[in-house]
Amino acid sequence: MSSGRKERILISCVSFEVAKIVDPAVYYEATRIHLIHYGKGPYEEFFKEVDRRIREELPRTEIVDHDKDPIFDFEKMMNLVLTIIRKEQTETKNNADIYVNISAGPSEYCAASLIASMMMKGVMPFNVSTKDYQVPPERMKDVFYDNGRPVGMTKTTREPNLFSTYEIQKPDEKLVLGLGILDRQMKNKDPTSAPVMIPLLAEKGLIEYTKAPGSNKPDQKSTMKYQRNYIDVWLEKGWVEKVSKREMRITDEGHTILDVFLSCYSE
Repeated sequence: MSSGRKERILISCVSFEVAKIVDPAVYYEATRIHLIHYGKGPYEEFFKEVDRRIREELPRTEIVDHDKDPIFDFEKMMNLVLTIIRKEQTETKNNADIYVNISAGPSEYCAASLIASMMMKGVMPFNVSTKDYQVPPERMKDVFYDNGRPVGMTKTTREPNLFSTYEIQKPDEKLVLGLGILDRQMKNKDPTSAPVMIPLLAEKGLIEYTKAPGSNKPDQKSTMKYQRNYIDVWLEKGWVEKVSKREMRITDEGHTILDVFLSCYSE
């Protein structure tokens, strides 16, 4: 705790999972973990087991218990996760890594916690997938079938419950398309200097430029416009990073942006 490392804060929901909460807490070496849970009976038993495992495997980790709000209420979960994040950012002066586990808990919590994480700058939502299942394949029909027909975990449902919607700003289309051009140049091992990139952006209607007197190259004003409107913004958003004074690389975050948005913006 006093080693000088940044605090590592985890937010997780406990319903009917143990490993999906404990394992990532151990992986990230959480210094504080917020456990959101609700209800008695088996819910309480699962919470107690998660609490016991964390105290056993991470004895120095602080556990903060949240049991006042129903985990099946989307609005209350979103409010709670946002409140926890804001409080942690304030108390740590934005000097902590905050991770939000969206892979355990009911769908209402998972959806609310993901949206809340995306609203707050610097927060890292994560998912953990199952490696081994408690119910082996040979017992699937005993558990998830009814009279020889597949049913699944849920036998009947209540009426659909519409979520409130919240606008999350999409990345700027021109920035994404421009990053796609940069990515293509890099993959083809073609030049990515401003005199090369600016005409390529102009071909797609992403920038206007003027040529230097007596030259086919962009003038200084156009070069500064490209630097200010593209390179500086890519760097600020973490989509690219400097490798050297004249060389950049697209980051993992930048590649994720391209994977998600480039094709739909290009249509």
